[in-house]
Amino acid sequence: MINRFILGRLVQGVLVLLLVSVVAFFIMDSIPGDPALALYGNQAQKLTPDERERINRTFGMDRPLLERYTQWLSQMMKGDLGKSYREGRDVSVILAERFPNTLLLFSLAMPLIILLSILWGTMGGLRDNSLWDKGLSTAGVFFASIPAFWLGIVGIYIFSVYLGLLPSSGMTSLQGGGGFVDRLKHLILPVTVMTITHTGLYARFLQEKIIEENNRPYVRAARANGMREIYIVRGLIKNAMAPYLHYLGLTIPSFFGGSILIESVFAWPGLGALLAKSAATRDYPLLMGSIMLIGIIVLLSIMVTDLISYYLNPRLRRFGTNDVQ
Repeated sequence: MINRFILGRLVQGVLVLLLVSVVAFFIMDSIPGDPALALYGNQAQKLTPDERERINRTFGMDRPLLERYTQWLSQMMKGDLGKSYREGRDVSVILAERFPNTLLLFSLAMPLIILLSILWGTMGGLRDNSLWDKGLSTAGVFFASIPAFWLGIVGIYIFSVYLGLLPSSGMTSLQGGGGFVDRLKHLILPVTVMTITHTGLYARFLQEKIIEENNRPYVRAARANGMREIYIVRGLIKNAMAPYLHYLGLTIPSFFGGSILIESVFAWPGLGALLAKSAATRDYPLLMGSIMLIGIIVLLSIMVTDLISYYLNPRLRRFGTNDVQ
């Protein structure tokens, strides 16, 4: 059963990645711009039509769209993502440089988000209809509604411009020398913004699931039979964690969407900022490589979450995913 489950998820993942590549490639072709714009920026307007055509021909942009896509797909299957128009380097090398920076933000922010949302959601869920519950619900909606870029700008103004406590951008500073303390200071603002803008969403979801479990007949029956409250709470929290973890995995794409804004605001050299920059400069190979890498990361995260849910939910192991609603 588990082998079939994993195989099914792998097949679905490959099909989704293929669909993402098709949609992204065709959308990019419809956006105004060419390699000349990526190479020369605004100076591309000074190029003659012949010079611009020669540049396009050099990068294969004179060929039909379908032919270009099939060639790109064939090269990607061999591990060749092409070269960046603007930097002239292999896309895979650039992605390898940027990925650890995004992974660093993710690995610091995600444990904080999970820890705070579990504490927050559990406290609110166990006190249904109380002032504590209503206060946490309101706060969760408020924090989930805050735009990440706005909170980032506010954080820069308060802690960097006004108070001068934290750096406003980048990973290191010339004064700090790139040491551990210097890097830690650069991490505080982006990690805090990521944590604040995502914690409320997950806390609210877990809170609703705990309230839902707390109102089920088996919980009322356990209390009527005199079972100790600590065992009841432990059981309903365990039952609420499976959908919580599943929801966590499904919302990973929104996490990366938020990282694009956060990395751009703080000039953090990660995948999100790279994706935004390559889109702005029409660097198509770099843009496609960034999209595919983020797509692979998202799908792997969802697969891991599905596997965790598979082990936590006995109904999935017994009946399979198609029979459990």
